Amino acid sequence: MEVPTGSSSDPASVSILLVVKNGRADLERSLPLIRTQDYGGDVELVCVDSGSTDGTVALMRDHGAQIREIPPEEFHHGRTRNLAASMASHEILVCLSQDAIPTDTAWLRHLVTAFVDPRVGGVYGKQTAPEGMGVRRRQSLSSEYPDLRQVRDPDKIERYSPGHFRFSNANAAVRKSCWERFPWDETVLLAEDQGLCRDMLMAGMVVIYEPAAEVIHGHERSLWGEFKYALDNGLSLTRLGILNNPEIGGEMRYGLKRMGTDLAHFGRRGRIDCVILSLASFFVRYLGVQLGKREKRLPHWFLRRVSEMHGKLEG
Repeated sequence: MEVPTGSSSDPASVSILLVVKNGRADLERSLPLIRTQDYGGDVELVCVDSGSTDGTVALMRDHGAQIREIPPEEFHHGRTRNLAASMASHEILVCLSQDAIPTDTAWLRHLVTAFVDPRVGGVYGKQTAPEGMGVRRRQSLSSEYPDLRQVRDPDKIERYSPGHFRFSNANAAVRKSCWERFPWDETVLLAEDQGLCRDMLMAGMVVIYEPAAEVIHGHERSLWGEFKYALDNGLSLTRLGILNNPEIGGEMRYGLKRMGTDLAHFGRRGRIDCVILSLASFFVRYLGVQLGKREKRLPHWFLRRVSEMHGKLEG
């Protein structure tokens, strides 16, 4: 078992990993907040840039980041984050999307405090919808990232469901020793963070969702975008052994619970338009996931046309 990391009087040293491309506008907002966090431990910035042309690299250099530049075609969610982690010198790896903006100067402290417990392998924080996001997608994010803190202790889980592996590299922290044992999977383009969460839980590590570690982050999606994302997600989670695994149940129950939460929210408010859109979104996501799970049965031409990840992975 690992020794505890840090304490209230001796905070852990942290490496913040930023995987970026043309993110200067967002980083100009987030970097000052990162640099003024109410946190007493050492903090380093590690940046992998995949072809920025907007001055992102110069901005990161001005903020003292350790920088590695790679060609755009070499970017891959898992592989590029593995590269960034390999450059880090500190014991806690903090993953933050370039467009995720901390909501206050306590964000980092809330994200890493739990690592004083040696059983904690990973923590991920809340994502709140940015201003201007549509009401349906805003509610979906609110459902996915609630206000209630969650502690996933494998000693207290009788049977795993896909919801237990919910995790997000957009706003998270992991022990470097966990990453060294379980690097991000490079055979998938999505859900590499959920693969890491699964590995930590299966190894007996505790994973925490900490809503106090909050960032503004989220992306709008059309129904077509929802379908493509769901297909890639289903494909990735199947490759990771999270879906189509007889030892992991509750896939449909998890999806229905999410849908029921959204429908109840809009139904109470009389938003029939949003109820209809939520039903349509659930249907296209369900269809996408089911197709993704059946990757090996689908024609190659179909996957190359519909999936955003398959061509990149298969060449």
